Amino acid sequence: MSFERPLGANARADQTTVRRANLGVVLKQIAAGEPRSRASVAAETGLTRGTVSSLVGELIELDLLRETGSDEHPGRVGRPAQTLELGDRVVSIGLEVNVDYLAVCVEDLTGTIRYERRVHTDNRRSSPRPVLNRLGRMATEALAAVSDLQLVPAGIAVALPGIVEAQTGTLLWAPNLGWSEILVADEIAARLPDLPHLAVRAENESNLAALAEHWQGVARDAENFVCVFGEIGVGGGIFIDGELFRGSHGFGGEFGHITVDPTGPRCKCGSAGCLETFVGLEAITRRAGIAIGAGGRARSITAEIVRRAEDGDQAVLTSLAEAGRYLGLGLGSVVNLFDVDVVVLGGCFGPLAPWLVDDVRSVLDERVLSSAWSGCEVRASEFGEGAAVRGAAALTLMSVLAEPWLVAERAGSPRERVS
Repeated sequence: MSFERPLGANARADQTTVRRANLGVVLKQIAAGEPRSRASVAAETGLTRGTVSSLVGELIELDLLRETGSDEHPGRVGRPAQTLELGDRVVSIGLEVNVDYLAVCVEDLTGTIRYERRVHTDNRRSSPRPVLNRLGRMATEALAAVSDLQLVPAGIAVALPGIVEAQTGTLLWAPNLGWSEILVADEIAARLPDLPHLAVRAENESNLAALAEHWQGVARDAENFVCVFGEIGVGGGIFIDGELFRGSHGFGGEFGHITVDPTGPRCKCGSAGCLETFVGLEAITRRAGIAIGAGGRARSITAEIVRRAEDGDQAVLTSLAEAGRYLGLGLGSVVNLFDVDVVVLGGCFGPLAPWLVDDVRSVLDERVLSSAWSGCEVRASEFGEGAAVRGAAALTLMSVLAEPWLVAERAGSPRERVS
């Protein structure tokens, strides 16, 4: 089907709009599968070969596409059909503020990580300013690496724990940090004054973890799934029909605050018996008798739990078994409500999955009403604790695929090409 339209009264505006739409059509078509030629793209999209050739030229100029140097049909008589693939020079910077660490990740359009860093520290004991100062310095270091590699930054996004107003980049409330009403996107932008053209966005960490799984992770083939992102807090990102489900106000997915025992422990949110008080990292370590320390923290709590589980520490194994059962209890309600096909165990639950997954599956089989007719697959994230920051990078990259003309504008050289 062609997106080209006949000229009309507002011909230039129409041509600009149509050309922009067609840039996205061509770019997403090539991103969707194996490298292919201009002729194949034309046949698959319904656009004329001349139009595709012109659009491809612009996308190559923007470093979004590149020629592979390979013929689509080697050995065929006639002019070789050079194949095209996504370029790897346009990148996005993902940042993350977590209760226990700060992270930065630079990812390109092909899904390759070009730079990453994680600093383990107890951010609950700090006010927002010094934490954001440190994150700003990490972003500056990442951007310096981007410059050294001659890459093109397209945007920055920050993953945050708690309730986030994505439209304004505001962290409304993060119970486990004790922060509220922080304009995080503006704060980070203010710490990067030399890059005023780069858009800075902020989003809930669990939504971004789910986005990462759908972009390059274990849920690439899933249209309906829930990703449970576990750390000190626990959240959930839900995809329905291939789209992130946000709820009426954008605050959906607070999986960790499902009540599983109204007489249970007091949660940081002020309620009692929330799921995260049974399955979060603090709950797992407390039951296992592991002291997680205070102040600056140099290592991952998850890594310590994995080490002890591999060594057969019975207290740790018992604690993980209980966490698995409670996770299954909470997930059973989600699966009953949304009828998803896949559950992804993300964040700390990814590395801990070998000791969680059997109990989760057992409880799902017991609790999901339709389990006899529609199975729900449980998958462990390969990203682990890196899922949210990778999702932050993916947020911009997915926007680039949908609106590739923005790359020129974000690079500080807005332009229009209508031909």
